[in-house]
Amino acid sequence: MTAPDQPEHPPHGERGSALLIILTIIGIGAAILLVSALNKANLQIGKDKVTSATLAKAKEALIGYAATYRDTHTNEVFGYLPLPDLGSSRNGTPEEGNAAGNFTGNAKNMTVIGRLPWRTLGLPALRDSQGECLWLAVSGAYQNVQQTAFMNWDMLGQFDTFSSDGTPGGTINTIGTNYHQRPAAVIFAPGAILTGQSRTTSAVDTVTECGGNYNTRNYLDTFTANPLINSIVNYFTGTNNATGTYLFASPKALAIGPVSDAAQNTLINDRLLAITPDDLFRTIRRRSDFKTFVDENLLNLAKNNLGLAFPAPATIDFTNPVPTETSGGTTVGSLEIGRVPASALTTKSLKNWQDNLLYAKCTSGGNCLTVNGVSYRGVVIFPGERSNTQTRATNAQKNTWANYLENALTAFTPPGATTFAGVPLAYSPTAPTQDVWAGITTVTATQKSFAANFASFVPAGVGVTTNATDKTVTVADAAGTSGGCFWFPNTIPLAGKIVRAYYDYKFSFADTFALTGSGTDRGNGFTFQMVRNDIGPPSGVCGREADMGALSPGVPVGLGDPWGLKSFIFETDVHKDAGNADPNENHTAIMAYGNLIHGGSPTPPGNNGYLSTACNGTAPGCRHAPANKFEESPSPLDHNQRIEIHTGCNSTCSTCDPAHHLAPNTYARITAWVDCTDCDDIIVDLDRTAKTPTINRCIDLDTELNSFYFGFTGGFRSGAARQGVTIQNFQLRSE
Repeated sequence: MTAPDQPEHPPHGERGSALLIILTIIGIGAAILLVSALNKANLQIGKDKVTSATLAKAKEALIGYAATYRDTHTNEVFGYLPLPDLGSSRNGTPEEGNAAGNFTGNAKNMTVIGRLPWRTLGLPALRDSQGECLWLAVSGAYQNVQQTAFMNWDMLGQFDTFSSDGTPGGTINTIGTNYHQRPAAVIFAPGAILTGQSRTTSAVDTVTECGGNYNTRNYLDTFTANPLINSIVNYFTGTNNATGTYLFASPKALAIGPVSDAAQNTLINDRLLAITPDDLFRTIRRRSDFKTFVDENLLNLAKNNLGLAFPAPATIDFTNPVPTETSGGTTVGSLEIGRVPASALTTKSLKNWQDNLLYAKCTSGGNCLTVNGVSYRGVVIFPGERSNTQTRATNAQKNTWANYLENALTAFTPPGATTFAGVPLAYSPTAPTQDVWAGITTVTATQKSFAANFASFVPAGVGVTTNATDKTVTVADAAGTSGGCFWFPNTIPLAGKIVRAYYDYKFSFADTFALTGSGTDRGNGFTFQMVRNDIGPPSGVCGREADMGALSPGVPVGLGDPWGLKSFIFETDVHKDAGNADPNENHTAIMAYGNLIHGGSPTPPGNNGYLSTACNGTAPGCRHAPANKFEESPSPLDHNQRIEIHTGCNSTCSTCDPAHHLAPNTYARITAWVDCTDCDDIIVDLDRTAKTPTINRCIDLDTELNSFYFGFTGGFRSGAARQGVTIQNFQLRSE
């Protein structure tokens, strides 16, 4: 019997080869998928690196802008950030990439969002990995246009930022749980376009470099599935989003992309990088001159200002967006404690750091404090940066001294100790939380200011308006031929003294200076005038409009106004008058004896206004050149002037010794600086080597000017050539 046929099987070698081929194919496929995934991941990593580097570069530039703000903006402080680029229709310039100026709807504490102002920051147009230009949101407290009451390291940002694990219901990780970690600004990389967005070129604004438009919703993404994760545009409902005007006042939460839904549809792909207040002020306090700023511009100046009038400390209510000051501090034992009051805040630096200037005075008015073994009647304290255990966010926290003081100085608050040790006038960047102080004694100098004496000034002539709240005086065009004046009614000693003065000014209308009589060439100008002491104050008296309101004896010399005959005039002249032989430019000059003519003989009596460009004392009249500014177009800018007069000089004014002044047979060195930085501290002389004077002259001091009356004068035309000037932050000291 034959066995049934059996199925044939391939040899074991053949079966193994087939399996190997199958496994190889699977392996190759897996490898291809793996390589593809790795390539995709590497590509994404590369893109992320590009975006991260671009965001970091923008952050570095913005921190640099804030850290050098007072270097590039006269009489300002550190810390301010530029507004975003809101488009050429709002920026006031046709160039893309410029920071916006003020615009309709902007206000204090209002946060603004737009494109990164790369041109203002001195950068090329920065782009993310998708080729999109960056965007910027600036907290209202840090914008440089509508400035708030304070600008210092305790200013809070107005954002809360959140991240997620990438899903609508994902885990929320709060960034910035501490109030002081709230960002001052946020930089955005908008990423690829998402459904519902349109990035077509704007028909309104110039976007030749970045392309696209200024509608935020077309760049920053909308997502509302999770109430805790929202993109920035969810906070602009109801605004005109096509214009770039995006404003909000309260802290806002922002999403960090990517965020996707269950179907892996991208809901948010924005990448953001925050700039915190600590980011800004960590850089600012590393400046080599920040120690001098604290010791001299804040502590020493506050100490001297307080020593003059010895006012009561102030309590500040920080509840409202604009803090309000109430008179009187808190009495603790024999001390009254609080903050340095507004009456002693004679500079913008002091005003911006008022909340960091603590003040204690003896209620008796005499010496009750002993610090480091020395007796004082008061003390002003700069508490330094917050320590890790201190918070200065709410009104209650800001009015709790334990959030400012450490070590020995905490004894001020109950029980009100009056004997302690401390670090005097020695801020250290390496120990930024260290409290430093300056003791207050009686000051014998004569000091006047708008802050303390504004109500004592007497207006005269026409076109003068005052603002008692802001302590400003404006002289503008008015009918008639008279100028306007603002005189102080009491004399100030000059012989044997050093006199220093400072003031800010701003013209009312923009104007580009015209070299000829054609055009509108607005005018005329204003002066700071010091007149003789021997015939009483010039109250109610003002000069001609054509003479910028200055008191002038007229031509020939010796006739006309008697005060002008013995006077010094610091003129800021913005109109070319052929009759006065004005130079072909706006100019500042030191004129003597009321003569405003830039010409004539270099010998008396026609030398009062004789023109010299040397400004070295070789000729009586002096002006600086060129100076075609003061009325910038398209917007007038803030300017300042610093004045110093040293008496007791030799005939060349190379040596001055006021203590040995023998009037009238000695000379006075008269100096002025225009648009100087860090020159508002009138307690000390400016370093003439580091800060070259703008104008300077040396003149024999007449006995009639051993003391003087002073005031501001202005004369401005009306009609198409109308002009005006506003003067503020004035202070003068004689010692």
